[in-house]
Order: sequence, then C-alpha cells, then structure tokens
Amino acid sequence: MTPDTFSWKRATADDAENVLELMRAFYGEERLDFSESEARAAVIELLATPALGAVFLLRGEQGNARGYLVLTFGFSLEFRGRFVLLDEVYVDPALRGRGLGGSAVEHAAGWARAQGAAALRLEVNHANQPAKAVYSRRGFVDDRRDLMTRWV
Repeated sequence: MTPDTFSWKRATADDAENVLELMRAFYGEERLDFSESEARAAVIELLATPALGAVFLLRGEQGNARGYLVLTFGFSLEFRGRFVLLDEVYVDPALRGRGLGGSAVEHAAGWARAQGAAALRLEVNHANQPAKAVYSRRGFVDDRRDLMTRWV
C-alpha cells in the first residue's frame, strides 16, 4: 500500500470510539498514562468544539481507521498570534515506513494555514528518533527548548 490509498478525514462525534481505540494503542506504545474516562471526556469535548481544534482519522480504502492526528489551537506572542499544536499523531505500526507520518505532517500544515495560523508546533519524545527524522524532513526545527508541565 502507498500513502495515496489512505486519506485523512475529519472525525465527528460518531468517531469517538475509533479515536479512543487508537489512543489506547498510542499511549501504550509511548508508555503514557491513559485514563479511559478522562480520555473519553477530552475526545468528546474536542470533537464537539471546533474552536478547540480538530481530530483527523487515517482511513484506508475500506474506511477503517488506521491512525489519527490531533490538532489544537494555542496563542503566542512569539509566534505572532494563533498557532496550531500537532498534539498527537499515530499510525498503525503495520503501516509505518510508507510515508504516512509525512502525510500527517503535511495535512496538519495545510489545515493550520487554512485556519490562519502562523506556526505549527509539536513535541516529540527525545528517544523517538524515527519521528524526529520525519519531522525534521518536513521542516520542523529543534529550537533547543525543554517542554515543562505543571498540572493545575
């Protein structure tokens, strides 16, 4: 299969279970904490509130979801206003190495431009060299900053 046999389709409220199934796989692979109830609430809120961003599902010719892409909005003076965060991207491991990660980035960049965003940002695990390589080839620059979080 090639990237053109798959396409990124915007998810709707009816796709929440598909998104959650893919999230479980992604979070397991990345060893991220996954709370079913909290994830469900966040997915439902994002799908119901376009002002927050969008979720796209990678669909094959049969229509089955084989990956997902989450894009959300942020605002930064440094980035001249609204920017898009490429919050999560996941492609079924059986499909990796076929250009689908790159297609996710290009889809995200096109969507961000269409929303009037000046920049597309993301975070990537330091150890995830294959993902870092995909992002670098697609124009992302490591700005040598550390992302820090405080739960409030």
